[in-house]
Amino acid sequence: MHVSGQAAKNSLRFVATAIALACLSLSARAEAPPKFADYPVRVYAGKIAKPRLATPDLRARRETFLAAADDAKINAAGRYIVVKLPCGSTCVAPTLLDARTGNIIELFTVSGWHEVSDDFDPVVSRANSRMIVFRGARNEAGIVGNHFYLIEERGRLKHLHTQDTQANFETSPKIK
Repeated sequence: MHVSGQAAKNSLRFVATAIALACLSLSARAEAPPKFADYPVRVYAGKIAKPRLATPDLRARRETFLAAADDAKINAAGRYIVVKLPCGSTCVAPTLLDARTGNIIELFTVSGWHEVSDDFDPVVSRANSRMIVFRGARNEAGIVGNHFYLIEERGRLKHLHTQDTQANFETSPKIK
């Protein structure tokens, strides 16, 4: 069987494209998770603003937010205090309290962890980094793992990476 010159070129392009896509797929799987140090930010040093309890649900949790503003230190993206509201025995509803403005940004729930160590925290953040990691299933669906996000302007989240732990956080890699 004789193949024309153009057909041979097309076949070679197809094979080269398939190999390139396979290599990209392998490198994406082997991709290391982001690190807190990759997203530095200056930490706000001013007075913590009074929480703005704009909805009935937030007002019902007034004591929790007032205590967070009084006692807690900034622990995320240079200006936020992560407040973890309970939503079940293995569930938290993290919110971000903006230390500058008092605005409260409600996020999704994080749940579904099975194997955890004594020091397990479903939300991991650093005051001097814009990265935040949610550990579990988001809104009780999808992958139960480490979900890495970037906190952007006004507390918006940008997904960076997901690491499937299959709900076992005792043996999952350390978040750095």
